[in-house]
Amino acid sequence: MRRKTEFFTISLLFWALLSQAVASDLIKWQRAIDRDDVEVIRQLLPDVDVSRVNEKGKSALMSVARLGEINMLESLRQRGLKLSDRSNTGGTSLMYAALGNQLPMIRHIMSEVDSPGFIDAQSANGWTALMIAAAKGFEETVRLLVELGADPSLADAYQWTPLMRAIDNRHHAVVKYLVGCDDVKIDSVNENGLTALHVAALINDEFSAAQLLARAPGLVFVRDKAGNSAQQIASLNGNRKLADFIAGFGG
Repeated sequence: MRRKTEFFTISLLFWALLSQAVASDLIKWQRAIDRDDVEVIRQLLPDVDVSRVNEKGKSALMSVARLGEINMLESLRQRGLKLSDRSNTGGTSLMYAALGNQLPMIRHIMSEVDSPGFIDAQSANGWTALMIAAAKGFEETVRLLVELGADPSLADAYQWTPLMRAIDNRHHAVVKYLVGCDDVKIDSVNENGLTALHVAALINDEFSAAQLLARAPGLVFVRDKAGNSAQQIASLNGNRKLADFIAGFGG
């Protein structure tokens, strides 16, 4: 009886230690996802349930997509993770690749996904991979995504377009490229009735205003929901030079 009791105690201890080790590995795994720590992900890969995500629903596949680790991404796919998986906020592997400015990864993902709408998938706030790249100022990534079929005028939940986000963050190379795209709707308005030119006037961005007006001088006549033209906004901001410049196009 005593031996049975000792064996039972040892067994309980063993399983308790094993459970503790598994729990510890899971915590390390989730922290590695939080931090995009590819070395820890690689180390734990053989022993963990790779389907486990962090508290935001972000998977290890999304982490390695952001880091450009194509081989690791394929290892995770072989273990059951999918490129089409979404985080709690609707994030995709492509969005994370765009966030990491990873051009080879973007090409790889798009070559593996057989879904026409995937490139324009939107997160909870309406952001796409292209929107992320435009807001970050990643010109080459923006170019690649558009070349691969991303809609350059697809607006987010607040009706801001990638062009508006690029202007708002003063990413002039991205602005110049997007303004030149045939499919870009320069006269799109957001939820407040602002066009891209209004945004340029709000932040006193003369470069963006010049790019927009050269392409579509009619923008100067558009008024926002408060009744202001871009020229009036520039004037209210105290930028007389920009206000006069816009007025020169008829505004």
